[in-house]
Amino acid sequence: MKLYLVRHGQTDLNKVRRFQGRIDVPLNETGREQAQKLSLRLSSEPLDKIFASPLSRAQQTAEIIRSNHQIDITASEDLVEMSFGSLEGKTFQEINGIYTDWDPAVFDFTFAGGENLGKLVIRMKSFLDMLKKQDENSQILVVSHSGGLRVMLCLLLGIDVNKWWQFKIDVASLSIVSDVNRGVVLNLLNDTSHLNMG
Repeated sequence: MKLYLVRHGQTDLNKVRRFQGRIDVPLNETGREQAQKLSLRLSSEPLDKIFASPLSRAQQTAEIIRSNHQIDITASEDLVEMSFGSLEGKTFQEINGIYTDWDPAVFDFTFAGGENLGKLVIRMKSFLDMLKKQDENSQILVVSHSGGLRVMLCLLLGIDVNKWWQFKIDVASLSIVSDVNRGVVLNLLNDTSHLNMG
């Protein structure tokens, strides 16, 4: 099995570096252009299935990529972004002003009504368990968010999930892993070269 892991295109909240989490914000014009370039890049890939987060920024990215393939998009709640609770929509500076003891290196947002890393890991494991039941020769596109994709890469590669922030996953980036059923090979990581085309 081969997985094409895509982070959604840019949104207005991404642009100003605000925590999005579960806020359902659409792609902005730049994000739509980024998704078009991703679509062109992936147009010759023989994709069998597309799974995407139900949030509109991921669904829109998936829809634009799908325009070159005759396949459906399956929404998966497991792929939704980590919940930051009451911190969503705020910048680092604003959060530091409200929660002066907050340590941004500790990914436990339960104090703000959000999620912790453990819950995100459970969701990503659930998604990967489902994927492993697919045809082992499948080529699958997954459109999700930075947090989920980082955790997914850790799980696939057998890396401690607490090291998830050592992966950089940019908006509209493409990562590829193959041999998912036998022993994962990382073919491409956080590639955005398509965004420089045209």
